[in-house]
Amino acid sequence: MTAPTSEREIREAVRENALRIFELAPEELDDETDFRQAGGDSLLILELVAALRERLGAEYTVADEAEMNSVSAVVKITRRVMGE
Repeated sequence: MTAPTSEREIREAVRENALRIFELAPEELDDETDFRQAGGDSLLILELVAALRERLGAEYTVADEAEMNSVSAVVKITRRVMGE
């Protein structure tokens, strides 16, 4: 897929994948919802990372992955690794 060009597109990609992977209803996930408190574990977070790598073309480090605890955190990290 072509890399998104805006923060909004990145946020939509993160939300879409997080909702699917963590099996949450849209009202259960806002930008600050902690993935672990919402039922995510380390394997599900790795699944999210893999989905975002495929969809966005972003390459994350292990340190980045450890900080991916909410939609807003993932958006911030993704923008940084994509050079935005």
